Amino acid sequence: MTNPKPADPQVEGLSDTERVRLALAAGAIVGTWFWDVTADKFTFDQQFADAFGIDPMLGGSGLGLEQIVATVHPDDREGLTAAIEDAIARGGPYAHHYRVQRRDGTWHWIEANGRVDKDPDRGTVTFPGVLIDINERHSLMEERDRAMRLLEAFIEAVPGVVYAKDREGRMMVANRGVSELVGKPIAEIIGRTDRETLDNSAEAAGVMQRDAAIMAGDEAVQIEEQVSYPDGRAAIWLSTKAPFRDEDGQIVGLIGSSVDITERRATEAELRETEERYRLAARATNDAVWDWRIADGHVIWNEALERRYGHSHAETGAQWWLDHIHPDDRDRVDVEIHAAIAGRGTAWTSEYRFRCADGTYADVLDRGFVLRREDGSPLRMIGAMQDLTERRVREAAVRESEERARLATEAAAIGTWNLDLRSGKLRWDARTKALFGLSAKSAVTYEGAFLRGLHPDDRAATEAAVAAAIAPGGTGKYHIEYRTIGIEDGIERWVAARGRSVVTDRGEPLHFIGTVVDITELKQTEASLRELNETLEARVAAEVAERAAAEEALRQSQKMEAVGQLTGGIAHDFNNMLAVVIGSLDLLGRRMDSSDPKVRRYIDAASEGAQRAATLTQRLLAFSRQQPLNPEVIDANKLVAGHVGPFASFAGGRHTPRDDFDRRSVAHPCRSQPA
Repeated sequence: MTNPKPADPQVEGLSDTERVRLALAAGAIVGTWFWDVTADKFTFDQQFADAFGIDPMLGGSGLGLEQIVATVHPDDREGLTAAIEDAIARGGPYAHHYRVQRRDGTWHWIEANGRVDKDPDRGTVTFPGVLIDINERHSLMEERDRAMRLLEAFIEAVPGVVYAKDREGRMMVANRGVSELVGKPIAEIIGRTDRETLDNSAEAAGVMQRDAAIMAGDEAVQIEEQVSYPDGRAAIWLSTKAPFRDEDGQIVGLIGSSVDITERRATEAELRETEERYRLAARATNDAVWDWRIADGHVIWNEALERRYGHSHAETGAQWWLDHIHPDDRDRVDVEIHAAIAGRGTAWTSEYRFRCADGTYADVLDRGFVLRREDGSPLRMIGAMQDLTERRVREAAVRESEERARLATEAAAIGTWNLDLRSGKLRWDARTKALFGLSAKSAVTYEGAFLRGLHPDDRAATEAAVAAAIAPGGTGKYHIEYRTIGIEDGIERWVAARGRSVVTDRGEPLHFIGTVVDITELKQTEASLRELNETLEARVAAEVAERAAAEEALRQSQKMEAVGQLTGGIAHDFNNMLAVVIGSLDLLGRRMDSSDPKVRRYIDAASEGAQRAATLTQRLLAFSRQQPLNPEVIDANKLVAGHVGPFASFAGGRHTPRDDFDRRSVAHPCRSQPA
C-alpha cells in the first residue's frame, strides 16, 4: 500500500525511509497522514480517507486540522484536540484513540500514532503518523466490561512499533517504539538484523525465523511473539506482518506492526481469577445472590436460594422472583427496581417479604447494582437477598431491652450519656441535660456542655477522672461526684456519675458510657447532719443549763412561796398586834395632857415606830399575796372620818374603851391596799 503522491512540497521532500514508514498499510494499520503544522496542511492516503469518511481526492491537496477533527465523534473531539496540543507543545511521539465515522455511517474506533518533529533551523513543525484499527480490541474491552464490572475495566491502547525489513531481515524503517523495545537509538538499529540488536539471541532467532516464513508466503499474518525489554521485562507482542512488495509485485521485504498485549493477557488472567473468586464467594455466602440479564429477564441464583428459602432453582425468570414477593409489597418493589433501572443510578435497595418454598414469608433486605453500557443503557443487574428474619427477632429483643432500661432509668431518676471516642460526638438524654441546666432539645458537646457546666472547683478532678477511665490499658472505670452550674438556669447541683469505657479487642477505646444521678438533696441532708453533729454537744449543754436554771427557779419559787405563806401568817398576827398598839397610843395621845412635851414626844415616837412597823407589815402582806408594793398618798382625815365611828362614842364618854376598840370593825391605815 502506498500513499497518493502529495502535492505539498514538504511531503515531496520526504526521504525514502520516511515514505516507507508512512506508507505502511499491512495488518492493523489502516491509513497514514502528514501534517505540516506550520502551514496547517493535512495530507493523507486513501485508507485514511476511508477511515474518516472523507473524499480521497482531498488527501493530496490537503485540509486544515479543524476539518479533520470535525469528522471525529463529538464526544471525542475535545480529548483529541487536547492530545494534539500536548504533543505539539512537547514534541516527540503521539498516540491517541477515538471514533471516526465511515462512509456507511458507522462509528469505528481507531488509534492514531505519530510523531511531532520540530526543526528549529527551518522554523517548521511536521506531524506524520499512522492509523491503527482498534475496533476489535475496543469491542473486546467493552465486552469484558459488560461481562463483569466487579473489576475495574481497563484495556488501553498503547503505542506499538512499526517497522520494515528487507529480505535478509535488516531493519529498513523503524519508529520510536522499536527503539524503546530494543533499547538502542534508531541509528544503531537501521541496517541491522534482530540478531544484531536484540540482547536475547534465542528470541532474536525465533523472530527472524518467523519473518522468513512470512516473506516466503503470500499473506499477512497476525501472531503473538515474546520479546523482552532491555531491562529484562518479558513482554508479549501482537504482531501483524505481511510481505512487502515492490512496484513489480516482487517480495522485497516485510512490513509490520506490533502492539504490547502483556497487560491484556494479565488482565484476562486476572478476570478469570476474579470470576473464580466471585463464583466461590457466591457459594460461600448465606445470601441469595442473583444475576439478572435485563434484556431477556433471565436470572441466575446461587445455592443459598435453596439453602435459605427452600427453592431448588439455579435459574429462573425475573417474573418468578416478582411473583414470590408478598402481594402487599409486590407493586412497591416492582416500581422501585424499574425506577432504578430506568434512571442513571447504579444502586437499588429494598425490604420486602419473600415467599419460601414451605409457604411462609421471610423478611429480606435486597440490594442490587445495575451494570450499564457506555451509553448508559442497562445491561445486567447483580444483587443479593439477605434474610432479616433472625435479625428482626434480635432487633425486637433489643428494643424490648432498651425500653426496660429506659423505664428503669426514668423510674430511678437516672440520666445516661455516651461519648463516641472516635468521632467525639456526645449524647445525653433529657435527664442528664437537666442536671447541667439545659433544655431537652439543646445540642451538647464535650467542651461546650460537659466541661462548661462543671463547677470551677471540681473541673480539674473530673477531667482527670475521665482521662484515667478512657486511657488505653487503664481500668476503664469512672466514679466521681461533682457540682454543676446550670448553663441556662445558673442553678448549682450535685451529681454522682458512674461509667466505663468500651474498647476493641486490641484495647482501643471506642465509647465512654455511664449514668448520672442528682444527689443535691442528699448533699444538703449530709450538710445539715454534719452541722447537727457539730452543734449537738453545745446545744445539749445549753439545754442542761437551761433546765438546771429552771429547776433552781422552781426551787426558789417554792421557797419564796413557803416564805410568803409564813410571812402572810406572821404579818396577819403582827398586824393585829400593831392595831392594838397603834389604837392604844392614839387613845393615849388623846387623853393625856399635852402640856407635858416630853410625854407627847414619847407618844409620837411610839406612834411613828408603830407606823413604820405597819408599813413593813403591809409590804409583808403584799409579798405573801404576790402583789406589787404600790404605796399611795391618802388623806388620813377622810379615811378616819369614814371608819372611826366607834371611837367618837368613846370620846363622848358613853362607852368603855374595850367596847370602842373592836379589832373586827376597825379599818386601820396599816392594812395593805391592793394596787
